[in-house]
Parts: sequence; C-alpha cells; structure tokens
Amino acid sequence: MTEPSKLSITDFLEFAARVNYFTQLKPSKKNRNSFKTKMTISCYNELMQTIISLLRTSINTLQQEESKTAIDVMLLLEIAIQLLPSDEMELLDELYKVLHD
Repeated sequence: MTEPSKLSITDFLEFAARVNYFTQLKPSKKNRNSFKTKMTISCYNELMQTIISLLRTSINTLQQEESKTAIDVMLLLEIAIQLLPSDEMELLDELYKVLHD
C-alpha cells in the first residue's frame, strides 16, 4: 500500500474512510454544522466539579486581563454551559416541591 503522503486525493479519501481515523467527533443529529464527542463522567458530583473547575479557570484567566486568552476563556465557558445538567435541575425543582408542599 502507498503511504498516505503519496496518495491522490481520491485514494487518500478512500484510505481515510477504510481506516476510520475520524472516530472522536460524531455528526450531530440536530445540527448539520455541529459534532458530538464523548466525555466520560462517573457521577453528577464529578460533573459539577468539572463545571466549577471550568468556571474558576475562566474567572482566574479573566482576572489576569490577558487579551490573547479571551478565545480560550470563551471556549471554556461554552463547554461549562453545555455540561450544565439542566434537565436534571428541573427534576430537582420538582422533587423539592414534592418534599416541601
């Protein structure tokens, strides 16, 4: 087999499809311009600690006032927002109502 650097574009695409290099990102069913990736979290406590760490890192970075890190901070904040368990929070609200009614 020819090494990938010496393949034609068509051969390269066939080679890439056959070997399946693209395993980390999966196409989103909801948005054609987005991808999903797997992140393993062992429990809700770990999830919350991860979100808190992302937020603290973002805050600390912003306090340093380095403009070159603004994009990094934005990405961290976007990840934190995506990780928030909003459906679960609604469930906790309902459980709270049941316990305190």
